[in-house]
Amino acid sequence: MRKSIEQEQVDTVVIGAGQSGLASGYRLKEYGHDDFVILEGKERVGDTWRDRWDSLRLFSPARYNGLPGMPFPAAADVYPTKDEMADFLEAYSQRFQLPVRTGVWVERLAKSGSRFEIKAGRQEFKADNIIVAMSSFQCPRVPNFAPELDRDIVQLHSSQYRNPSQLQEGPVLLVGASNSGAEIGLELAS
Repeated sequence: MRKSIEQEQVDTVVIGAGQSGLASGYRLKEYGHDDFVILEGKERVGDTWRDRWDSLRLFSPARYNGLPGMPFPAAADVYPTKDEMADFLEAYSQRFQLPVRTGVWVERLAKSGSRFEIKAGRQEFKADNIIVAMSSFQCPRVPNFAPELDRDIVQLHSSQYRNPSQLQEGPVLLVGASNSGAEIGLELAS
């Protein structure tokens, strides 16, 4: 028997329960907009941070990492770990009782007349407003020639990297020198 699609109508859908999505939820509540939902693809708020490499620390000190209504719970000059940030986001969503639904991966967003339609598995949302509060980190960019390299060469995107034990002995080539590439490169050079 085929399961039917669950449809729900809300005023606002926020896609992503990271810093931007949670701060948006806080502001929606603050201004009396209670008919909203925050959709998070991961199973737990903060898992996008938890799933990154082991040694990751934020690139800014704790004094800059708080969200509206709640400072980051660490000394001002401390650079929080990825897990501390993840736990902070989870605590934030609980403290302000934000309507986060985890494990809801948005597959499609489309405009239909004056409303938006959001498809997420067997769930469909119709909303007057959308806040897209997610990054492109979930969609790794890999060079086109990568599949042509010898299969003995270990290739990892930063989203797959956890620590140096995943790599073979010998030289390492990093493609890209943004924050992730630079920090992983520094770790490998140590």
